[in-house]
Amino acid sequence: MANIFRMAAAMLALAASLVSAAPAPQAPASAPGNRIASIFVSQDLINELIRQHLDTPILKDVSVSLHPDQDQIVARGIVIIPTDEMKAVNMEKGLGEFRFQVAIQAKTTPKGHLLLIFPLDQTYFYPVNAKDPERERVFIPVQFLSLALAQARGYLAALSGDYSGFERKAQQLRAQIARLDRRLKQATDTDQRDALENERIGEQLQLSAIPIERKRIEKVAKRLEPLLGFAGEKEINLNQELAARRNALILRIKLAQLAPYLAGVELGGIRILKDTKDGSGMNFMAVDVNAQLEKFEPPSTSSGSAKGPPGKPPAIVIRLNQALFESEAIIAAEAKELGSRTSNFGLDFKEDGLHAHGRWHIPLLPEIPFGAVVKFFWTAPNVFELRVERVKIEHVDVKALAGLVLDLAKNRLNKSFNGACAFEYIGKEDDGSRALRVTVDMPRLLPAFPDLALTGIVTQDRELLLKFGKL
Repeated sequence: MANIFRMAAAMLALAASLVSAAPAPQAPASAPGNRIASIFVSQDLINELIRQHLDTPILKDVSVSLHPDQDQIVARGIVIIPTDEMKAVNMEKGLGEFRFQVAIQAKTTPKGHLLLIFPLDQTYFYPVNAKDPERERVFIPVQFLSLALAQARGYLAALSGDYSGFERKAQQLRAQIARLDRRLKQATDTDQRDALENERIGEQLQLSAIPIERKRIEKVAKRLEPLLGFAGEKEINLNQELAARRNALILRIKLAQLAPYLAGVELGGIRILKDTKDGSGMNFMAVDVNAQLEKFEPPSTSSGSAKGPPGKPPAIVIRLNQALFESEAIIAAEAKELGSRTSNFGLDFKEDGLHAHGRWHIPLLPEIPFGAVVKFFWTAPNVFELRVERVKIEHVDVKALAGLVLDLAKNRLNKSFNGACAFEYIGKEDDGSRALRVTVDMPRLLPAFPDLALTGIVTQDRELLLKFGKL
């Protein structure tokens, strides 16, 4: 049954590591004091990725459904058990296909690891042609599930670059072949020799298959590396409580694989949410991202809605806290650029745009307070514009102030997104209506999903929301 466990592990790993979703009304009014981002992945996108990457004859029709009311993930599909693997249990011919359900509850450990719990009372299978599926369900015993999870851990370790499991298996097979060789030398009965020789051939075939299987896993790992980027339990010092769980799997998610500009962060939580703002009622899996920050102000409840093309809901939404755009390096570079022209300068995300404020220094005159609003407008796939509006100041050249505010907004975005945006100034400079066109480089901004496009952008109270989808 090893192949079955291995492919089931691949399916669960894929479903569990696709994280991201959209804002939901049941979200708390204020986030924890160190949550700088939330990444949301829609149920539709998860199932599309499963269809693309779950390439095996053993599993088919696999899909994942997210249940916000139960705060869990449910995977369903058909498992095809090879006939030769069923000989030991004398299963009736034609009963090699089973429908299965695997329930998953995703939690976060205090150390920032992902804990996947598999409730035994919701994990079962039954024959495809069952006349009464409810009565013919077979619930997975904890011993069976523990064996499957052990296979899953080995598979995840291999996907993370740890191939020691192949080496251990090869050593075990060589030792078994050596034992069979010694028994063959001592065997005199013809039937016994035939049985031993057949067993040796089987062991030798398994040994020969190991390099092939390793190359296949290496190929899959390379293909899925930008998408998954996790590590198995081997790299985690688990406490006794977690280690004692027989129906759980613990992973370390490498968040930088999903959004490289989120450096020095850790997993803050997993939530299952329902999106109602887009009118689709789609379910999402949300991954919260934490960071230790010196300055942090949680956002308040917002009613803003992302601007973009109507119709198809987003596949991914990334919600970024303003603190991400206020690192010490960014603020220091900004202060150096401003010099003595302004003081107390700040940029704050609000419902109607990015608010710039400060005090303007003019020789021989008192400091003059000023304010301006930079609005975000989605204009095309992967393209949005920044436009300076509502400049409030007296006795100062508005054109100069508008240009300065736009430059500073550009620098904040450029440094915070680690160079994943290209900028082009547009508009009429002579009347102060300057604007900035921003083009997003998706492979750099969201390397796990380079085929998606930016389809909407909105500012909220102390937050910037980016929406991504297929056009």
